[in-house]
This record gives sequence, C-alpha cells and structure tokens, in this order.
Amino acid sequence: MILLFFILFLYFIKCYANNQTIINNNTIYLFDNFEMSVENLKNHSTTSLCKIMNYSIYNDFAELKSPYSSPKCFPMYINNYVHIVNGFIKYKYYNPLISCKYQCNYQDGESKILMGSWIDINKSKPDCDVFEVQCKTTLWPNFLVFKDLYLHVAKQEKKPEKVTFLKDSYKINTNNKKYNVHLIILDSISYYSALRGLKNTINYLENEYSGVTFKIHNKIGSNSQPNGHGFLLNRRISPLHNFLDIEKSKISDYEVIGKTGCNEYLDNEPFIAKYYRQLNYTVLSGEDFLQTIFTSHECKGFNYTYAHHSTRPYVLRMYNKKYPDNELFSRLHNSKCKGNLKYQFEYLEEFIKIYNNSKQFTFTWITNIAHEHLTGHYEYDNYLKTFFKSNKKLFDNGFLILMSDHGFRLGSYRKTKIGTFEDKNPFLLISSPKDLRNNNSEVLKNLKINSNKHTSHFDIYATMLDILTEGGNTNFKNMSYFNFTNIIKNDKIKGTSLLREINNERTCYQMEITSEYCLCREEFIKYNRTSNDLILNDGNTTNTSDVIVKKLKKNFIDTINKQLEKGNITKYCKIMEEKINGEFELKYYYTNNKNILFYLKQEVLPKGLFEAYINEDGEIISSTIERLDRYGPYAEQCVPNNPYKKFCYCKQQGSQQPINILTKANTDLGNLFKKFQEDTKSFFKKLFPISL
Repeated sequence: MILLFFILFLYFIKCYANNQTIINNNTIYLFDNFEMSVENLKNHSTTSLCKIMNYSIYNDFAELKSPYSSPKCFPMYINNYVHIVNGFIKYKYYNPLISCKYQCNYQDGESKILMGSWIDINKSKPDCDVFEVQCKTTLWPNFLVFKDLYLHVAKQEKKPEKVTFLKDSYKINTNNKKYNVHLIILDSISYYSALRGLKNTINYLENEYSGVTFKIHNKIGSNSQPNGHGFLLNRRISPLHNFLDIEKSKISDYEVIGKTGCNEYLDNEPFIAKYYRQLNYTVLSGEDFLQTIFTSHECKGFNYTYAHHSTRPYVLRMYNKKYPDNELFSRLHNSKCKGNLKYQFEYLEEFIKIYNNSKQFTFTWITNIAHEHLTGHYEYDNYLKTFFKSNKKLFDNGFLILMSDHGFRLGSYRKTKIGTFEDKNPFLLISSPKDLRNNNSEVLKNLKINSNKHTSHFDIYATMLDILTEGGNTNFKNMSYFNFTNIIKNDKIKGTSLLREINNERTCYQMEITSEYCLCREEFIKYNRTSNDLILNDGNTTNTSDVIVKKLKKNFIDTINKQLEKGNITKYCKIMEEKINGEFELKYYYTNNKNILFYLKQEVLPKGLFEAYINEDGEIISSTIERLDRYGPYAEQCVPNNPYKKFCYCKQQGSQQPINILTKANTDLGNLFKKFQEDTKSFFKKLFPISL
C-alpha cells in the first residue's frame, strides 16, 4: 500500500512538472509572438498629426434632454431666539426664562477646529466667522431649547506680512490701483456643458461684464486634485508623457524635490493665495465638500490657516463625525434650503461688501452641484445670473475667473467620444474690471484673442500672478509677453498669462500637459480583425487567438490588481478579473519615433470599466489608470478615504454590523430615559417653542 501511494505521488509530481513546462512554454510563446506581432503591426502603420476636434453642443444623450433636478426643498427652519445684526448676536424677544450662549469655532489648518469658550450673548460680537449658539431654560433642569451653527464674516484687522516670493531686484509699485481677484470653481463642468446648462449666466457675463469664454481650455490632470495643484500652486503632480515621442518624459514636480505632494504639508509650496496675502490682500476661501482640494485622498494639505476668512469650520462641523452634533447641524442647514451653493455665495457676497475698501482675493470651490450629475448645474443658471447681476457693482472692481477643474468624468456619458473630449475641456470665463472693459483695453483685446487659442490651467496661475505683479505695476498697459520666472524666487512658471497675447503655437508637452489629457489628439486606429489579418498575412506570425489582445488584457488586469497592493487594501477588496464578452476596446497609434502605442478600455469583474495607454512592451505609461464607471457605492463601504479606492470592489457589500446584546440593552435603557425626558420637556413646550 505504501509503495502504491509512493508511485502515485511520483506520477503526480511528473504531471505537475509537465503541466508547468507547458504553461511556461505557452507564456514564452505568447510573449515572443507578441513582440513579433507588434513589429509586424508597425510595418502596416503610418504616423498622423494631432488634431483638436469640434463637436456639436447638443447631442441625443438622454440626460441632456431631461436635465437633472434636485428634490424641491421646503424651508422648515424655526428660530425664535437669536439673530445677527451688524455682527452682533441679539435676542429676538426678551424672555427672562431663556438664556443663550455662543462658542467660536476657529479654523486650525485645513482639517481641524479650535473651540473657544462659551460666552453669554448679551449683545456679543463674535470675533470668528463660525460659531455655535445654545439656548437653555433658566429654571432647573435647564433644558436645551435651541441650538444652531452660524456662518458670517467677522471683519479682522490684518497684520503686514513679509514678502518672500519675489526676487529682491523686483519692486511692486504700491501707488498703482490694485484690483480684486474672485476665483470661482464649479466642479466637473466642461465648456460644452456650460454652454448648455449656464446659458443665461454666460450671456449676462459676456454682455454686462465683458466676460470672455475660452473654447479650447485643457485640464492638466485626472481629477480635481492635480488640476487644483496646477492653477493654484503651479505644480504638476502627474508625470509628463509625450505620445509623439515616448522617449520624452518628465517626473512629477514633487518627485524632483523628493516629495509626493500628498504625504507632506504644502505650507512651503508656491500657493497663489499666499502670495496675494503677502501683498496685503484679504483672503477668503470657501469649499462645500468635507475634503478640500488639498486634503482629498488622505493628503495632508496645509498645516497653517492660509485664509483670513473661511467656511471650513462650518463644513467640518456639518460633515466630520469627530465633531459633536454634525448630523444635527447638517439637518438644520438643510432645513434652511440653502443647499451647497447658496450659503457659500451669501458668505462671498458678505465678504466683498464688508471689505469693499480693501484688496480682496477670494477662492470659492463648489463641488456638489455637478460632480454626480451631468446636468446638475442647469437648475442653478438663473440663481447665478441673478447673483452676478445684483452684485455687479461689487465685481466691477476686480477680475472674475469663473471656471471648472475638468469636465464630467463618470458614467455612460464619459464613455462617448464627446464625453471623453469634454472631460479634458473644462469651462473657463474671465472678466476684467470695469476700468479695463473699454475698446482701448489691451487686456480685453488679448483675452478675446487667447479665447480661441489652446490654453491650460497653468495659464490661469500665470494670469493671477500677472494681476498681482507686472500687470498691476504697469497699470495693465504694454501687455506684451513677460517671463514671470525672472521675478519669482525658486520657481519656473509653466504657463503664459492670458492677459497677454499668446503668439506661438504650443504643444501639450511644451504646456506640460501629459498626452493622455491633451485635447489635440493623434488618430488612434481601432485594433480589430482587419489588424490581426494584416499581421497574419505577413507570414511570420501564427494565429494564437491574437497574442496582442491576450497579453495586453493580462498585463492590464494584473496592473489593476497591483494597485490594490499599493493601497494596502487587498484584505477589503476583491481581485479583478476579465469579464468574458464584456466591454473591450483596443486602439493603436504609430508614433514619430516608430513605436506602437496602445489605448485599451476593459470591463472587469466583479465590477469596473477602466482605460489606460500602454507601450509596445505591454507596460502602462499613463499617468493614471482611469475608471469610467461609478464606483463610490461599491468601494466607499470599506475604503472610503483610500487614494486607491477606485480599484476596489468591497468583499462585503451592504453588510450591517451585528447588534451586540449589551448594546441593545443600553439602547433600550436609553430609550426609557429619553421617554422620561420627553415627558418632562412637554411641560416646557407650553412655555417655550422648541427649535431642535
């Protein structure tokens, strides 16, 4: 019996070894034939020049015919206790049985709040923009009858700051008039999408503000973060690739200086708002999302508070669970029907009015109106037009830059040809101050000329730097080309000011836009049966069910799964594999330096649609692998903040935590105590209206 088992064991080992030999031989055969197939493909390929496509504004996509509309909001907010008058908190009505206090919430960097002491209202004037109010009964047991979170602008006295970014030889003319700058970003809206959904706003700004809309504006990165780093910090997060010459490439700006742009604080980076602050501008920042443009993907962002005024503490108190009563404050906010846009714009308007006699730099980023819906911004068109119309005199004294970071990036529309183009072509409109809107204005003339040129986010950074320095120094006259690198310490300015005519044709590589995001695209040929037949007819290759497709698919999915390892999330996420008969597209392009470049789009299981660019060795050379379908509901359950979450499909979908017996008992006991409280409180409801 032992001898029989031994013979069977030896037979198994031999079979396994033979099988491995076959697998290895097939792998070698596959890869050898891949290289030969690529060489043969080159023999039947020709190069092409890049071209910027034109599309019709309107198409037959379903959501464009029936735009998204958010649920109608009915104001439910009741406050019979306090109000703010000229910065003072006052009681609405005298009631000796009610006493109210407030507590300031000060911003501490981008992710933290410092809580102040509780102070009796008594006509107090908070020195903070965000504060919490609580009102209680004066009689025992001092029931809480009102609580809310407030946002307003508390004017500050600024201290002069040291100018550190200009070379000593360059002097600012302090006698010339300085104009305000108002930067407003509406996330995920392309040029075409803005023309469709913000028609009234754009028409008004073009006619009454002499606003200029840029047609061929190019994003510089995949999502909001790299684009924000570009037009706010003059930094390129992504590596720079040139598909026309694959040998040409540059590493990330942060990698050059031994950083990541994420794991370190950004305090020492060339932030344009910091430069304005150093030259005595009062700075406002407003964002409606829990993570800022700099702290998303678990990045550190800024450790210091760069803005004099910010909505940040208000947003953190509503959405960050580590701070008390966030759900209550979020509900109270929603009961006022101010949504994601209105409260930010009211704050901006209040700031401009209060600092009407000061130099202003404002930075407002609205994420939530269009990020999840292709047509989400349509319903805000009239609101935006009315806002700019009613505040025209305030904006007449400054430059308005109304823009987006990129186009719509997710879902079925992104899979279309125009959707792919729109993702790379964000909306941009610039209006100059009233003094510079006449026919003799070089600024207006140059803006109009440049609106038909190929521009990028790096040009916006250069434009804001121009307004702050050389443009202001010359009263915006003699607006010929100026090299801003010559006046800035330790930085190379990548863009060209849009206030000065762009005379030369710039390639994406010269503009530091990596090729996968470039609007000027070469003609990629669809790889199909005809392509395979050309290779086979060459006579040097045997058909192995198309070795090019096989190897590229395998390498692509292997690379996707490696991202799970990089993000250290394999224990939470399922391994991806090919979806047989799923969506698949393969294209190729023959480059100037005689290389083949592939574009691949692949659907995978358990869920996912990804795209990337691959070199002729089968290696991905894109700055990132793009995911085209919506992944939030499937990934954020287990890795909500991980930067690699787009590659994840959680192993447990929609699972709920089991209820602990002790927890249930505590809950039941708590409910009994709560009932006792409610019964006691009902007595006081007859005396005091409850607003919680």
